Amino acid sequence: MLIIIPTPLGNLKDITVRALDILSKAEIVFCEDTRPTMALLAHYGARARVERYNEHSPFAVQHALDLLRRHENCALVSDRGTPCISDPGWKLVAAALAEGIKVESLPGPSAVACALAGSGFPVSSFVFLGFLPRRKSRIEAAVRNAASLGKPVAIYESPFRVAALLEAVARVLGPQTRVVLARELTKVHEEWLRGTAQELAARLRAKPPKGEFTVVLFPSGEEPEPEQDGPDEDREA
Repeated sequence: MLIIIPTPLGNLKDITVRALDILSKAEIVFCEDTRPTMALLAHYGARARVERYNEHSPFAVQHALDLLRRHENCALVSDRGTPCISDPGWKLVAAALAEGIKVESLPGPSAVACALAGSGFPVSSFVFLGFLPRRKSRIEAAVRNAASLGKPVAIYESPFRVAALLEAVARVLGPQTRVVLARELTKVHEEWLRGTAQELAARLRAKPPKGEFTVVLFPSGEEPEPEQDGPDEDREA
């Protein structure tokens, strides 16, 4: 069996009791980078065998499947957050399912969910673009297409490209497009920046940032109004 386990974004306390219980019993933990995974396991005294999963190697996929067949309790983690979300772990999950191997998925830390919840935008539905392509024309096309749905748009971006992304948003959707930047979520230097695409782009150009960003934009220059939910609507977060 393969169990998908979300891991902390930065603060090691942000892990569930259930996740710790499974990691303590796991025989093998598959990961993309062994360093953060081994640090997490060591912090909590888990002694599982750590196996690096290389998405680009057919041999690695077959090796992982062989291990899954021979071991009852296996886990899949990412460097941070929920595996398979803008993360190559989905290929191992797909391969396991194709082989008839049971897969379970645990709830837990997610940068996109954390940023959306703190954005102040209405999020009954949203568009998630993950990491955007590098070409300017493709970035603009992705932003334009996503924003055409009229929903909040969430994007992962590096500190080296976030200002260029905001400039693209200003060109495509207008300089007054509302944006929230969640930087270094759950870490010591966590920071939330709120403003227009134009304002925040200028701010980041003047002082280049550090750390990873989750960008949430609202595709309207107007302030979003709080949603009115019916009293008897069933909702599950």
